[in-house]
Amino acid sequence: MQSYFDNFEGLNSYIQNNVKGSILVSYRNCADYEGMVLGIMIVFDGREPKYELDLQWMSMGLDLYGDTLQESYVYQFVSLEALLEYLLLKYHINISDIPLKYQFDLSQFPNPIKDEAKKPLFEAAWQKFQVDFENGAFLDPSLKLVYDSLDR
Repeated sequence: MQSYFDNFEGLNSYIQNNVKGSILVSYRNCADYEGMVLGIMIVFDGREPKYELDLQWMSMGLDLYGDTLQESYVYQFVSLEALLEYLLLKYHINISDIPLKYQFDLSQFPNPIKDEAKKPLFEAAWQKFQVDFENGAFLDPSLKLVYDSLDR
């Protein structure tokens, strides 16, 4: 059974105790792109302090582990509070939705082996996603972008 952070103090304490690392917040299927999954991660360095939001879009319908066919952005935030506020507003993720250790359930996501019949749909979605990503459809200009997989 998955355990979650109870409140800001618990999450902040975890970050301070671990000093540097990341927290995998969520994986979710992308409704408009069949076979695509969005990974959401908080990257932190409590020594600086540095808080980043790592967003990774993966074609798990074509790539079982999503490590080859993917694009990503990393945004930097001035504080943990600002990052959490953004997660709530943009992705409807509360602190109590953030797991202490994310447990990945492959059955919840597309799979190139079990979903082989959907391969043409996955390929079309990946192509559409690539065009949209290159055109900045997922880019948030209100945030400080520190990494873009397209090296913009």
